Amino acid sequence: MRGALAAVQFLTRLPLPGGTYPLESGLIWFPAVGLLLGGLLALADLGLRWVQVGSLLESAAIVVLLLGLSGALHADGLMDTCDAVFSHASPERRLEIMRDPRSGAFGVVGLVCVVLLKVAALDSLPSGVRPALVWLAPGLGRFAIVLVVTVFPYGRASGMGAPLKSIATPRKLALAAALPAVACAIVGPIGLLGGVVAVIGALSLGLWLMRLLPGLTGDCYGAVCEVTETLVWLAGALVLPRLAV
Repeated sequence: MRGALAAVQFLTRLPLPGGTYPLESGLIWFPAVGLLLGGLLALADLGLRWVQVGSLLESAAIVVLLLGLSGALHADGLMDTCDAVFSHASPERRLEIMRDPRSGAFGVVGLVCVVLLKVAALDSLPSGVRPALVWLAPGLGRFAIVLVVTVFPYGRASGMGAPLKSIATPRKLALAAALPAVACAIVGPIGLLGGVVAVIGALSLGLWLMRLLPGLTGDCYGAVCEVTETLVWLAGALVLPRLAV
């Protein structure tokens, strides 16, 4: 269980027993922790709907709650990645920009765009499938991290993502994929669509980042997670109304 505790400790702000757990032992548990977060979000969403606070406010609250539960870890990676890749600089200089603790205009705009798209997508989801997709997206987002860690080279000699890359293997990827695959099947056709969108979106983003950087970094992993969550919710919001027609 040390791996599960390591994943919870790194990916969330949920309280745990004292001690520090090695991050690399938690890689295959990332999707499970994502589904745990998604379950908490789904319960919160049902509660907000019960008190009838309004659809838009519910959606905004869910996005903010996810940021809080995750400690805005992936949002920070998204901002650093946007600052780096949208700058006119060499690949090596972009890696240096990622290490700058200050946020630039590209990072702020990137995070605002993703948050707005998440809120709008959630607000557009049909009520019948909304809890299921609220639950599923964080799990697929964290599976996307495992996917790009395994597939793409790491861009630094050391860094927060280096321990993950050092133990990433196809076998661990297959183990990590098992739970989100079952979750997608449980949700049904729209869940399977979300899984396909997550895989294609994560690999496409990874390929694009590799054109701009010597390799991916921990910040890139966070950006992939945020974008994947957004794509899953957008897929539901765009496809389901057309199926109903």
